[in-house]
Amino acid sequence: MSLNAKLNSSTASTRLNGKHLLLARLAWWGIAILTFVYAIATMIYRSGDTPFTFLEEREIILLKQIGVSPDFYVIYFNTILSITALFFFIAGYVIFWRRSDDWMAILVSLTMTTGALSSFSWGFRLSVAQPGWRLLYFLFFLISSVAVEIIFFTFPDGRFIPARSRWLVAPFAVFVLFRGVILYIDRNLDLNILFYIYMSLMGISLLAQVYRYRRVSNPNQRQQAKWVIYGLTLMILIGISDSLFLTPMLFPLLGDLTAKFYFFVYLPLITVGPYLAPVIGIGFSILRYRLWDIDFVINRSLVYGALTTLLAVLFGGSLFIVSQLFQNYAGGPLVAVAISATVFGVIFNPTRRRIQRFVDQRFYNIQIDYQKTPPALASGGQTQVLHQVHFGQYQGLELIGRGGMAEVYKSTHPTQGTPVAIKILPTALAAETGFRQRFAREAQVISTLTHPNIVRIFDSGDQDGQLYMVMEYLAGKDLAQLLKTNGRLPLAQTLPLVQQIASALDYAHAAGFVHRDIKPSNILLETSSKDSPRAVLTDFGIAKINNAHTAMTSTGYMLGTFDYVAPEQIQESSKVDGRADIYALGVMVYQMLTGELPFKHSNPGALLIAHLTQPAPDACEMLPDLSRHIGGAIQRAMAKKPEDRFATATEFVQELAR
Repeated sequence: MSLNAKLNSSTASTRLNGKHLLLARLAWWGIAILTFVYAIATMIYRSGDTPFTFLEEREIILLKQIGVSPDFYVIYFNTILSITALFFFIAGYVIFWRRSDDWMAILVSLTMTTGALSSFSWGFRLSVAQPGWRLLYFLFFLISSVAVEIIFFTFPDGRFIPARSRWLVAPFAVFVLFRGVILYIDRNLDLNILFYIYMSLMGISLLAQVYRYRRVSNPNQRQQAKWVIYGLTLMILIGISDSLFLTPMLFPLLGDLTAKFYFFVYLPLITVGPYLAPVIGIGFSILRYRLWDIDFVINRSLVYGALTTLLAVLFGGSLFIVSQLFQNYAGGPLVAVAISATVFGVIFNPTRRRIQRFVDQRFYNIQIDYQKTPPALASGGQTQVLHQVHFGQYQGLELIGRGGMAEVYKSTHPTQGTPVAIKILPTALAAETGFRQRFAREAQVISTLTHPNIVRIFDSGDQDGQLYMVMEYLAGKDLAQLLKTNGRLPLAQTLPLVQQIASALDYAHAAGFVHRDIKPSNILLETSSKDSPRAVLTDFGIAKINNAHTAMTSTGYMLGTFDYVAPEQIQESSKVDGRADIYALGVMVYQMLTGELPFKHSNPGALLIAHLTQPAPDACEMLPDLSRHIGGAIQRAMAKKPEDRFATATEFVQELAR
């Protein structure tokens, strides 16, 4: 049996119950009380005999040279470390309070509370100056070090994967015991080689998480693992780069200004950073606080990291060049700074947008340039039609709707005498070739489709330079308005509407069209009859025509709606098929039943990344009374890979209705 099959055949859980839960909670409370007592003793204690214990001799000399009292700096540094340790305490207690029935959460909580004492100045000060407390300090160090290694090998499901990786914890525990004994005997014997061994073992943990991520994790576990992998990577990079490169290279070059930056910014950051990064990552995963934003965090880290480096180089270079040009002037340095700052301000946003576009395309394969916005309607917001009594052969125009892409007027068909809707491309967009093509495309698509749940078109053309199409008039509101009024719809009301939409989609797909913009505002609910509302699919403006001999020129703006867009539509819109519409239909059904969108982000980049990476939520978690198969059907419709979705929209509806 394969590894994936073994995992799928069992239901591993980190939840505790019965006597195991009681023993785990008692053990946690016992250790928590000891940490609390130790913390109080540390805060009361004053280490007057060893004020500069953690400072090297060269650092003490440099502090005095730049006019900073070593006593003051010790207070400053310990204050930062104490605040960090307090954060660890609070985070550990919150995790235990929220998830005290989960042994993984309990282990993380213990790691945070004991690590706060063994990793920062609280525990260090007391253990060095008072040997009587050193054994307790060693206990905290042992618990936090071994526990964190177990967590990194087993997170998030409590399994060692592969199973033989459990034996890697043993040498790590031996190393921790050895290092702890050295610390217990004499702090001064703690050699740098031990640090590199520790980082190497952390690197093995990182590889174990990467292996788990690539080989066996389900989508939900992969999202949780990203926090851990991201944090572990930062920890290793920060620790090793500081030890091998940054401090040895920077320290001899420090002047008055750079020395202050080193002591008051760099040294505290480099001290707490390696501990904060992985622990915060695990904490967020455990509590599921903003879990999916890790992808967005990584995205923006790449963007702003590259932006900061590039602009710092450009700013420094321009400052040097300008200062050389004005070196003979009394105000030369001030002029150099002013000119460099101006250049910096001018190029900041364009540079950021270019780097953002590069990162989106190269690292996330996001082909949508969501930083662009379509042109606004002309001031006044109305076309010339409003000032006319008629439009061609149509009389008595009445404005009934306006949107960002079109204006709709009600009139009467000259021969049939029935009400019609005239859709007109606004003047502000008519000058844009891409939008004219989109408008003409919609008329072309609808004219070839005849289905009771697809809007009918009677006429289209160009009237004095204005593109228009004449469609059937539908009395009623759209689905978006209904959801806004009702919040959410019961299943009995949702199913008939979804069945009609699915029928229209399958018909369009069979005819070779993909709508690509399924959303509630494009579903009109015709209520002229006494029967239940007729759901009518509209707006085929960005529909894809399979096997078309000509391709529509892109407008350069987003095609589709972020809230409902399928992952493959984000990455390569021209090659999508009908399953992209099924994804959007799944999003819409989730919204109809729960009253909320599955992915909610105000930032468009974060929303697109959520569609690409975040597993579809289970509607049953919001509606416990909903049948499990319905939540599963929606999740399948919203699968990231098209081949994992339903083959047809009707098949999706049949699963909902069974």
